[in-house]
Amino acid sequence: MARLALGLAIASALVAGCGSAVPSSAAPSARPAPVITPDPHLTEPATADEVFVAIRSGSLALSVNNATAGTPNEPLVKRINAHVANWPLVISEFRSSAALREAIGWDPTLPPAQGDPPYAFVGLNILIEFGPVTGPLATPDSTRRDQAEQVIALIDPLLWPLEQRAVVAIATRTPTVTPSASAGPSVSAAPSAAASATP
Repeated sequence: MARLALGLAIASALVAGCGSAVPSSAAPSARPAPVITPDPHLTEPATADEVFVAIRSGSLALSVNNATAGTPNEPLVKRINAHVANWPLVISEFRSSAALREAIGWDPTLPPAQGDPPYAFVGLNILIEFGPVTGPLATPDSTRRDQAEQVIALIDPLLWPLEQRAVVAIATRTPTVTPSASAGPSVSAAPSAAASATP
C-alpha cells in the first residue's frame, strides 16, 4: 500500500511537471539591423580630386603629371593631368554643369572630331578626357577600350548620369545618344548596358 501511494505521488509529480512550462533564460532573438549601403553618388559641385581618388582606387596604371587651377573669374576650377599607361587622362572640374557645357560647347550628340580625345565623359560639373588629342582620330585598340571601360566602372557610380562622346561608345548606365551622321566622322555607338540596377 505504501508502495502504491509512493508510485501515485511520483506519477502526479511527473504529470504536473510536464504540464508546466520551463522558464527559459535565453532572451528572444532580435531581428538583425538592416545593412545600409552608402550612396557613392556625388552632388554638384563635385571635385576633380574626388574623381581622381576614385580612379586611383582601381587597378589602372595611373600616374599624375600635374594639376592646374583656374582663376576666380574662369569657369574652370581645377584640371588634373594624368596618364593611364602613357595615354592622357585629364580630369577637369568646372564651377557648375552649366559652366562646363558653355565653356567647352558640350554636345553629346556630336561625334568626336579631329583634335578631340577618343573618349570624353561628362557628369555633373566634371569632364574626363581619355586619349591623345593629336594625330589622326582612330578607333582605340582593345587594350585602350578595356582601360576606358575600367575608368567608366570607377566613375559611373559617382557622376551618374554620365554623358559621353566616344569613337566607340562605352556601355554606361546612361543611354548612349546616337551621334548625328552629318556632324563628323562616323562613330560606332555601342548600345548602353546597365552597369547597375540603381542610379
